[in-house]
Amino acid sequence: MLGNGEGPEGASGATEPAPPGRAVFGVPLETKLYPPALRKEWVERQELIGQLSGSTSKLILVDAPAGFGKTTLVAQWRARAARERRFAWVSLDRDDNDPVRLWRHVVEALQRASPEVRSALGQVRGTPDDLDRTLLPLIVNALAAAKAPVVLVLDDYHLLKERACHQQFEFLLLHLPRRAQLVVITRADPPLPLARLRASGDLTEIRARELGFTPAQATSFVHAVAGVRLSRTDAADLVERTEGWPAGIYMVALSLRDHPAPHEFIRGFTGSNRFVVDFLTEEVLSRQPHHIRQFLTRTSILGRFTAPLCDAVAGTANAAKVLDLLERENLFLVPLDDDRQWYRYHQLFRQMLRSQLARSEPDLVPELHRRASAWYRDQGSAEEAIRHALAADDARSAVDLIARYWYEFVFAGRTTTVRRWIQSLRDDRIRGDPLAAHVAAWIAALWGDQESVRRWLPVIEAAQHDGRLPDGMRSLQFSAALVRASFGFDGIAAMREWSTRAVELDSDPASPWHSLALGSLGWSLYLSGERGAAAVLGQAVMNQASIPLVRMLTLATSALLATDEGRHAQAGEFASAARAIADRSNLGDAPQASPVWTAVATVHASERRYEQARTEFEKALDLRRRWFGISPWENLDTLLRLAQMLIDTGNRTEAAALMAEAGELLTSLPDGAQAQQARLDRLERRLAERPVAARPTTAQPLTEREEAVLRMLRGALSLREIGQELFLSANTIKTHTRAIYRKLGATTRAEAVERGYEAGLLP
Repeated sequence: MLGNGEGPEGASGATEPAPPGRAVFGVPLETKLYPPALRKEWVERQELIGQLSGSTSKLILVDAPAGFGKTTLVAQWRARAARERRFAWVSLDRDDNDPVRLWRHVVEALQRASPEVRSALGQVRGTPDDLDRTLLPLIVNALAAAKAPVVLVLDDYHLLKERACHQQFEFLLLHLPRRAQLVVITRADPPLPLARLRASGDLTEIRARELGFTPAQATSFVHAVAGVRLSRTDAADLVERTEGWPAGIYMVALSLRDHPAPHEFIRGFTGSNRFVVDFLTEEVLSRQPHHIRQFLTRTSILGRFTAPLCDAVAGTANAAKVLDLLERENLFLVPLDDDRQWYRYHQLFRQMLRSQLARSEPDLVPELHRRASAWYRDQGSAEEAIRHALAADDARSAVDLIARYWYEFVFAGRTTTVRRWIQSLRDDRIRGDPLAAHVAAWIAALWGDQESVRRWLPVIEAAQHDGRLPDGMRSLQFSAALVRASFGFDGIAAMREWSTRAVELDSDPASPWHSLALGSLGWSLYLSGERGAAAVLGQAVMNQASIPLVRMLTLATSALLATDEGRHAQAGEFASAARAIADRSNLGDAPQASPVWTAVATVHASERRYEQARTEFEKALDLRRRWFGISPWENLDTLLRLAQMLIDTGNRTEAAALMAEAGELLTSLPDGAQAQQARLDRLERRLAERPVAARPTTAQPLTEREEAVLRMLRGALSLREIGQELFLSANTIKTHTRAIYRKLGATTRAEAVERGYEAGLLP
C-alpha cells in the first residue's frame, strides 16, 4: 500500500486541507475564547466604559486584586462597543505558559474577530520555532490590514510566567498598528514595557482605585442582587468597610437576602465573614507559597508597615523584596506614600489574615505585638509602641511608655487617646502601679471625672518612688499636689495652698512643670482677689520652659487681670498671644482653651466691641459646659463677665439668667470663693438698683491710668502700696485719686468705688 503512494493522511492518498491556522497549533478550547455572559445585576460602569471607548492607547491595562470586577468591566465595554470594534478574547490559564498553546488560542481568537485577519493568517504553517520570526510579523501585518479596529483581550494575564511569552507580547505591543489595541486583565503588574508606554502616551491604566464602588453603585448592586434598598448611611458604611471592593459588596448582598436587619448586618460585617474568608482563602491565600502565607499572616497584626518593621515582626530578612512582590501581584497591598516605603493591607484582607493567624499560630500573637512595640519604641513612635504593648498584654512596657509620653498627647489636644490607653489597663493594674495611677489621676482630672481623681490620688500619695517621674515631674508627691492645685476641686483656698506646695516641691525654673505650678498659683491668687497675682503670672509667662498649653493659659489669666486693673493695651497683647498659641497648637476647640476665649472677649468688651465679645464669651461657655467637670472656676468667671457686659448693654433679662446660673454654681462649690461671691453680689445690686439707661455717668471720662487706680482702690492697699503695684510714686497716685473723686462726684474712697460700679467702670 505504501508503495502505491498512499500515506497515513488518508486511505485515498490525498491529504485533507487543514483548517486555517490549525496545521501547527491544533484544536483550540472553545471556552477560552468567550467573555463571561453579562448578568442583569451587574452595575453598569458607564464612566469607566467611556474611558475605555475613548482610549487610543496601544495597551489598556486593567490591573487590580481579585474580585474588583476587572473582567466584568471589559465584558461590558465589549458589549457596548461591538459594532465599532472587533474583539478577540482569550481567557488565559497556567497551561498557556507553553507558547505554542498560547498562540494557538490567540490566533483563533483573532481569526474569529476579523475576516481580514482570518485571511491573512490562513497561510500560517511551520514549526514552533517560527513563532517569533514568522507568526508575530504575520499577526502585525494582518491587524494592519483589518478594516475595523481590533481589540485583543487577554484575561488573567498574571497566570503567564514564561519569559518567552512576555517577550512575544512585548514585540506585538511595540509593533502594534494604530487601529489595534491590546487589553491586559491582570491581578499583577505584567513584565511589559509599561514605563515606556506610559511615557509615550500609549498606556491606559484602570486600577483598584477606579474599580471600587461608590455608595450609589453599592446601593444599586445590593438592590439588584438581594432586593434590599440601602439607606445612604448604610451604603456609605458598606463602602467604607469594604473599601469599595465589589466582591466584598457582592458577599454582603448575598448575605442580606431575606436578612431581618440589614443595618445591623452591615455594621458587623468584617473580613471574618465566611464568604469573605472562603473567597480570599481560595482565590488569594492558598495560591501563595508557604513563606509568603506566613509573612502575610504574621504582618497582619500591623495597621501600617514598612520593610524593616516587617522583618522585625515576621522574623524575616527580605521584607523589602516580599513587599515589592506583593505590590506587583496586587495582593491587596495599599501603598501609603509616593516612595513606596509604607503600606497597609486592604482592611477585609487584613481581617481575614488575622483570623488565619489566630488559627494557625495563636500563641505567637502576643510575641508579634511585643516585637512591633519594641521596633516602634526604638524609632521614637510612642503611639504605635503603646498600642502594640497593650495588644501584647505587656502592661509593664505600656505603663512605662504612657508615663513618659502622656502629657505630649494631652498638650496636643489628644486627651481621649490617653484616656483610652488608661481604660485598657483596667483598675486592678492601675491600683498596683503608682506610675499608672499618676497618669490616670491626671487624665481623670482633665476629663472632669472627679470620682476617679479622688480614687487615684491616695495611691499616688502613699507610693514610694525615687527620683523624677518618666514625664519629668519631680516626684509623685509633686504630681498629687499639682493635680489638686491645677483643677481646684476642693475650692479656691485649697487650690492656693496646693499651688504654693507644688511651687516649693519643684522650684527649678527650667522645669515645664514648675511653670504649671506657677500658673496655678497665679490663677488661684487671681480668683481670691489677692495681691501678688500679677507678679506670679508674670514669672510664669516669662518662663521659657513653659509647655504651650500652660503658657497659653497663663497669658489668658494675665489678660483678664490686666483688663481688671485697667492695663488695656497690655491685656490686648496677652490675649492675642494666648490666642496665637491656641491657633498654632490646634487647641482652639479644646475645653482647656475656654479661658483664652474669655480673655479675648473681655478685651473686646473693654473696647466696647460688644458683639464680638459676646461671640467669644459664648464660645468659652460652650466649651466649658461640655466639659464642666474639669474645673468650675473658669466657667464661673466667664458667667460673671458675660453677665456684667449684658448689664452694661442693657440686656438685663439674660444677665439675670446668667447670674442665677452663677449663684447655683457657687452654692455647690466648696468654701473659699468669697471673692467670686462678692462679684456676684455687686452685679445683683447693679441689676436691682436701676436700669442701665439711668446709670450715672461721669462728666469727664477717666483716663486709662485713672481706671487702673480706681480698680486698685477696691482692695485694702494703701495709696503707697497701690503706687508700688503700678510702678508709680505715691504723689502720682494721690493726683490720680483726686481726679477720680472729682469726675465721679465722690468724697471718699468707698464712695468712689461704689460710683465706679454704678458707672460700669468696675467688673
